Amino acid sequence: MIKAVLVDIEGTTSPISFVKDILFPYSRERLEKFIKENLSNPEVKRILEDIKKEVGKELSVDETIETLKRWIDEDKKITPLKELQGLIWEEGFKSGELKAPVYRDAYEKLKEWKEKGIPIYIYSSGSVKAQKLFFSHTEHRNLLYLFSGFFDTKTGNKKESKSYTKIAENIGLKPEEILFLSDNPDEIKAAAEAGLKVVRIVRKNDAEYIDDFPYKQVSSFNEINL
Repeated sequence: MIKAVLVDIEGTTSPISFVKDILFPYSRERLEKFIKENLSNPEVKRILEDIKKEVGKELSVDETIETLKRWIDEDKKITPLKELQGLIWEEGFKSGELKAPVYRDAYEKLKEWKEKGIPIYIYSSGSVKAQKLFFSHTEHRNLLYLFSGFFDTKTGNKKESKSYTKIAENIGLKPEEILFLSDNPDEIKAAAEAGLKVVRIVRKNDAEYIDDFPYKQVSSFNEINL
């Protein structure tokens, strides 16, 4: 019996294009100005120190900015980058310049599950801060009330089974009592290896069906019944 749902964002609840075509360019364009204006901000200072640790050497401010831009271009899932992007996106969401799209079928199904008392959790490579910003500024207004918790790369790599084991322990349920939804086949396989129930979301323009994929694949949340 499914007692909780764990959900990916990009390609699952929301179009990949929003992240790649809107959010990434938005943070890249504002990166240099944001960092130079916030060098004395304790949170930014900590993130800059974490970047130095990540690359293993001292970096000037300009070198740090160039490193971050390269990471964005390469779509690196590196925690300090995601944290910094979250801070930049916060300004955009709060100003109304950014508004997050959520597929209607995902919104309606998540709402239905919430009303049935099934807790819903998010697991995304974007920071928890960015996840909360995303869902508090959507086309369907503030959707934070739908979620019982959030997980990011601090929990672990989304393509490693031990990350899902850790999430199950954190939630306080057996792995087989949790349903994980994602468009990424490697994430689906990792979650299944950890014992979670899994369904792969395959949306037009976001992903393609994989022949002989060993786990269920659907094109909409409406095809999922708990």
